[in-house]
Amino acid sequence: MSDSTNKQGRPHVLIAGAGMGGLTLALALLQKGYDVDVYEQSAELREVGAGLWISANGSKVMNALGLAEQLQKINLPPQDRLIRYWKTGESKSVLPSNASPKADHTLVQVLRAELQRVLYEAVVRLKPDAVHFGVRTIGAETVDGRARLLIENGEYVEGNVVVGCDGAHSRVRQSLFGPAPARYTDALAWRGLAPMNKLKPQHREPLASTWVGPTAHVTTYPVQRNGELFVSFSAQVDSSTWHTESWSEKGDLADALKDFEGWHQDILDLFISSENLFRWGLFVRDPLDAWSKGHVTLLGDACHSMTPYLGMGVNMTMEDAYVLARCLEAGGGDIPGALQRYDHARIARANRTKAESLKMLKIFHSPALEQPGTAWPYIDRQWSTEAVRERYDWLLQYDATTVEI
Repeated sequence: MSDSTNKQGRPHVLIAGAGMGGLTLALALLQKGYDVDVYEQSAELREVGAGLWISANGSKVMNALGLAEQLQKINLPPQDRLIRYWKTGESKSVLPSNASPKADHTLVQVLRAELQRVLYEAVVRLKPDAVHFGVRTIGAETVDGRARLLIENGEYVEGNVVVGCDGAHSRVRQSLFGPAPARYTDALAWRGLAPMNKLKPQHREPLASTWVGPTAHVTTYPVQRNGELFVSFSAQVDSSTWHTESWSEKGDLADALKDFEGWHQDILDLFISSENLFRWGLFVRDPLDAWSKGHVTLLGDACHSMTPYLGMGVNMTMEDAYVLARCLEAGGGDIPGALQRYDHARIARANRTKAESLKMLKIFHSPALEQPGTAWPYIDRQWSTEAVRERYDWLLQYDATTVEI
């Protein structure tokens, strides 16, 4: 297949992966007039029963892409954000969205599948055949100033740029920089989606809550799917047992209840009422000091997969996508130069976020949370307005649409 540019002379960009990063990048580039093709190994968009938070830094990207109205249709914004004690459910209100003069702490709460649908529909409105399903990519390379995306069947697709948006197990990353061994963090995660009509009335309040305990914590918030209301929850628990690094591994209710033995009944009810339970190990990889080589680069989990403790994974991916689109536009025909500009703009911030997220594990899981007498002074200290601002303001202030590149 031959190298191609569109009528404006802009590069043809090949994207491996139709997740949040791949679709966000595709939309940003299509809006700038680029030709884009996305290659996705799944036969169709897969519905993942999980919620996510889009924080202010991610919302700036979504707004710039013209998706604010669509997101508000599927958003269930919290009226309050609480820290709750694992044994009793007692709560403390934490930083409201307008409490910081330096950063917007507003959250958009949506189902991952709904956000993916919104992005996909926006992409195919601009190019109906942009996304190619059922194509397993196995790597990428630069040959004679052109980028090749390698396909499992031995073929390849050729363009001007390849972007690996193929997740934590990225084959594009491996083809550029070799294997990236994963280290288990001695923690595993659970997630589920519980229909509100199966839950007690207190679960139906529009609240975002984080329950904290000495060896585990649980985050809960409302989401909607086709008008039906759910509580999305994710739970992380200390565990020395090695588990699979996969979002799709089913979990057993008995194991979940054992992991959260002694917790408040409201938490146990979420596990009991969930449509499905999923469990996976939390792993980390060493940070990369380069994401790009030749005409190939990486984005999102492919280059900076991180633990979920700051809730920034998808927001970092959105930032990557918009900054990369800007760098390609600013770089003109100098693809390697544009990708080096992208590396310079993004790597330090992504690696800092990755490190700060891992540090949060010790804050969420502290021996001080075992008993109320030590727990509440600890909670008041760690989730004071000042502490939360210090932890999050630098993340939320960032604007991928205007940051210097």
